[in-house]
Amino acid sequence: MEEEIKVLILEDVPLDAELIERELRKEGFDFVSHRVEREDEYVKEVEKWQPNIILADHSLPQFDGVSALHIAQEKSSHIPFIFVSGKIGEEFAVEMLKKGATDYVLKHNLSKLGYAVRRALKEAQEHLEKNKAQEALLESEKKYRALFEKTTNPILVFNDEGVFINFNQAAVDFLETEPTQLLKHKIYQFIAPESEPVDIKDWSTGEIVELPLKINDELKILELTITPVKLGNSNIIFGTGRDLTKQKQMENALKESEEKYRLLVENQTDMVVKFDPEGKVLFASPSYCEVLGRTEDSILGSNFLPMVHQEEQEKTQRALGKLHRPPYVVFLEHRMLTMNGWRWIAWADKAIMDDEGNLEAFVGVGRDITERKLAEDRIMRSLKEKELLLREIHHRVKNNLQIISTLLSLQSAQIDDQRVIDLYRESQNRILSIALIHENLYQSDDLTNINFANYVKNLIDDLFNSYGVDPDKIQINMQIKDIIISIETAIPIGLIINELISNTLKHAFPQGKGEIYLELSAKNGDKYQLIVRDNGKSFQDNFKLDETDTLGMKLISSLVNQLDGTIMLNKDSKEFIIDFEELKYKERI
Repeated sequence: MEEEIKVLILEDVPLDAELIERELRKEGFDFVSHRVEREDEYVKEVEKWQPNIILADHSLPQFDGVSALHIAQEKSSHIPFIFVSGKIGEEFAVEMLKKGATDYVLKHNLSKLGYAVRRALKEAQEHLEKNKAQEALLESEKKYRALFEKTTNPILVFNDEGVFINFNQAAVDFLETEPTQLLKHKIYQFIAPESEPVDIKDWSTGEIVELPLKINDELKILELTITPVKLGNSNIIFGTGRDLTKQKQMENALKESEEKYRLLVENQTDMVVKFDPEGKVLFASPSYCEVLGRTEDSILGSNFLPMVHQEEQEKTQRALGKLHRPPYVVFLEHRMLTMNGWRWIAWADKAIMDDEGNLEAFVGVGRDITERKLAEDRIMRSLKEKELLLREIHHRVKNNLQIISTLLSLQSAQIDDQRVIDLYRESQNRILSIALIHENLYQSDDLTNINFANYVKNLIDDLFNSYGVDPDKIQINMQIKDIIISIETAIPIGLIINELISNTLKHAFPQGKGEIYLELSAKNGDKYQLIVRDNGKSFQDNFKLDETDTLGMKLISSLVNQLDGTIMLNKDSKEFIIDFEELKYKERI
């Protein structure tokens, strides 16, 4: 039995809607339907009711199916949309399918409706499941890559012969070499000569090993958690490392002499504490007692957990739990109640094992990082304040430019000379092209760069409105991929596009019909190419780009020079080709 579906029918003729419903029941669909015929009803149903499919007539007295399609794509692009009309033509149907419609069915042939609906629902479900799977895969890859690249622990990947095939930056830093050099080495070449030989074949079942490595005449201890992985016919070794050099040095010092250990601990500023698995303090350094403002006698035998801030209790318990299993080391930051109130302490805790390998106690080395934490908080607040201020600046610049545009509009209303009025309008368009930049910036998450495709679309719309252009008669074909450029470059290139499109709208189409082509593409590095052409009226025979004295062409030449670019005109195809580079930010005095 099929699951009940919600069908939204955009139809002004109740009888036609009833025929649609009858056909769906005939095809065995379990559904509930809502019929609408006005735009406000339609928008409300799409947003609130969220139908599983939309069946729309092409033309209604107060609304139309094309607008309904655009609204559906904007509100919920995954909803299948089928035109059900008696007037739809083959050419229109193909155009609608290109714009995102799922299918179309003629009213005089409703027998095809069931198949079209069932196929549309199936494709929508498959598309939804595919998107979920892709999102899950991307998220998984992103988490893995972030874990691999950003972790401070060395990660090494090598084949079963010990040759390095991958590693993260922490591993490069630990081994103190260059990535290109590391790829030429084997893990054996770093093993200290005086240590016991290592055989990678012994790691085939996975284990935790400690490797004494000789790096630049210095002995380092790397603990590797080994994970063998079989890829096809080959084997690789994935090792997650931890630098145990300092911990090993401390352990050796502790084993050599308790007195030396106490001398070391009592004469360092870092806090040192030793406690049993239940949290009872067995040893506290003078610095530990000083920070807490308590005597050694009152600390020994007490549990340190009650001094941990309530909000960090659970995190601390989890960290202590990790000390009971390899690699027996944990790093932790939490707040503790001291003589100076709550202070942030960073701990490096290590499990101490007896001669038989049984857990004996834990040793923690701590440092007061409160000032660092406070500084980080101040920096984050300052950054947020500066971001808000920068957004406000872009907002006010945009508003001020719009005020100037409005003043020009008011001034031009008092002038009868059409030539002067046109000059005012051109100035307004130039100002608005800059205002659009600032509007895009303060609405964007990135306050220094803008999505140029969105900007150009809004700019063209404003120019068409300014010149009263009918978009059905003069069409614009824009080819701009997802290009992100800085405000330094966006303002001059935006003005250039404003001038070229304005000139085309004023002079190229005396019959009021034509097409404009605009392409912006990225080349090598920070280089871009802008192409603008139209199929309108040809240039005069004596027109030369470098000899024209109009303000618009002078402005274009000046802006091209500002962008360190070049401009070329093909008079036969009426094509302007501008090559330019993205301007770098220059600090202002």
